[in-house]
Amino acid sequence: MSTAALKQDINPGLQTSLMAFVTDEVTHAVLTRTALERAWANAEILAGGVEEAMGTLTGIETPQLLLVDLSGTGDMVGAVERLAAVCDAGTRFIALGDHNDINLYRRLLDLGVQEYLVKPVSPETLRAAVEKPIEQPEDKTPVPSGLGQIITVIGTCGGAGASSVAVNTAWILAREKDKRIALVDLDLYFGTAALFLDLESGRGFREALENPERIDALFIERAMVRESENLYVLSGEEALENAFSFDPQALDRLFDYLRRDFDMVVVDLPRFAARSQIASFHEPFTAFLVSPPTLSGMRDSMRLSELIRAQAPHADMKMLLNKAGERKTGELSKADFERNSELSIDRVLPFDLKTVTKSNANGTAWAEAEKKGKAVVPLRGLIDGLCRDEDEAAPPSIWQRVLKKRA
Repeated sequence: MSTAALKQDINPGLQTSLMAFVTDEVTHAVLTRTALERAWANAEILAGGVEEAMGTLTGIETPQLLLVDLSGTGDMVGAVERLAAVCDAGTRFIALGDHNDINLYRRLLDLGVQEYLVKPVSPETLRAAVEKPIEQPEDKTPVPSGLGQIITVIGTCGGAGASSVAVNTAWILAREKDKRIALVDLDLYFGTAALFLDLESGRGFREALENPERIDALFIERAMVRESENLYVLSGEEALENAFSFDPQALDRLFDYLRRDFDMVVVDLPRFAARSQIASFHEPFTAFLVSPPTLSGMRDSMRLSELIRAQAPHADMKMLLNKAGERKTGELSKADFERNSELSIDRVLPFDLKTVTKSNANGTAWAEAEKKGKAVVPLRGLIDGLCRDEDEAAPPSIWQRVLKKRA
């Protein structure tokens, strides 16, 4: 169908909730069915790709959500920039394509594309991607300037060293960056945050999680253990015979109080809890995934990264390869890990027996035991970046800059 024919059926004065340009019948059918089931007002599911979208969108009020199939397009990045030039401010963009390339994926997201889906796309994945921005519009309310950032640290498998990374991240932020830090260990049975810093866990953490109405500023003051002027630890050491379950709203209430009182909250989040709790963390939110350079670590890094993208798409995810060089055989190289997982490694933390031994013996953080330890230096570099990101507003994406000019 020609562009002119497509435009005849579109009311130029009425903004649509969804406009899609797709090149295959399966995608067309899934989107049409979803629009009917959800009763989305004035949704338009059209045949075509980039050129049809360009011609149709020119001169009309563009939709809340635009989906375009970029399959067969030689320059996908250039196509996105061209589409941005004909769209109004506030339009969000989901791209479909036939290139399974992690670098392309990252470039498109850097441009401001909300999601890039590689075909063939399952109906469930397509529905989830389309429904989210329509039913959960982006919150334009700015984060209050005094609201502390959350950093969750998740180990991808047993022995990954996530607790060590969490403790040392908190220590460097507090001692070297002069940030007021809360370190929260959510493993109330086997957590080691307090142990690593030669502290005793406070009391009342379990009771507060079971009874969220008890969580207030006074409770936090009493339950947290002070490591230094800037670093406070909230943890537990429950008897194994004491079974408990807590109200999910308790964490929301807890972190609400902590973020008001601390610059940053570092959370040692057990991977068994990540599945149910990761969605409860709100912006600003960074997630560290910590994995050893092993096959099982790589597999579960992929699974956990998918979980985070699905349940907490607002999270800034960082991938850390920990204990590199600990084993003489059987380790994956950084290149192999990235190629097979399609995940980008942000930092490699070498195994440093000297620093770990000294740290454990003295009950101190790595950076206190060895300021220039082999694992300390790259971790400090990652933390430096977080602190810069906190102080400097991120520049708008190309998509946002072009739309802003048209606003």
